[in-house]
Amino acid sequence: MSGRRAADVAVVLGAAVLHGGEPSASLARRVRHAARLWRDGAVRDLLLTGGVGRFPPSEAEVMRRLAERDGVDPSRIVLEERATTTLESAVYCPPIIAAYGWRRVLLVTDAYHLPRSLLAFRRHGVQAHGSAPPDGRGGTARWRWAAMHAREAVALSWYLLRTRGPRR
Repeated sequence: MSGRRAADVAVVLGAAVLHGGEPSASLARRVRHAARLWRDGAVRDLLLTGGVGRFPPSEAEVMRRLAERDGVDPSRIVLEERATTTLESAVYCPPIIAAYGWRRVLLVTDAYHLPRSLLAFRRHGVQAHGSAPPDGRGGTARWRWAAMHAREAVALSWYLLRTRGPRR
C-alpha cells in the first residue's frame, strides 16, 4: 500500500438490487473495488451497508455474496442491513464502527457519490476517506450515468442544507 497503513475497514455503500437478487452494475462495481482493496491489504475488514429496496434480499447480503465470491474471508465481513439511503448508512454505521474499534475508515462508493457520502459520514462523526472504483461507469448506460451525476448534484445541495450546524 505504498507506505500507508491499511484502513481498519472499508464501508461499502449499497446500490440497487435487481429482480431475482441480482446486483446492479453500480453495486457490483463497488464490491469488486472493495474486494480488490482487501486482497491488496489496503483494508482489514469490510462493512457492507444497505437494506432491502425494491427487490430482496438486502443490498448488504448481495454484497456479502459478491465479496466472498471475490475471495474476501467471510470472517472479515460485517453487515448493516437497515439503511435504505446514504444518510441512513451514515446514521447506522457509526455505532458498528465504534463497537469494532475501527479508527481508519475508507468509504467505498462511485466517484460521483463520494462527496455527498463523505459529508454525511463526517457529519455523523466518522472521519472517513473515500475510494472509488477506477473503472468509470463500468456497464452503466451513458444516459443513466449522466442522470446519476445530475441527481447527485441536487442531492449534495440538499445534504449541505440539511447538515448545516454543529457536527455530531
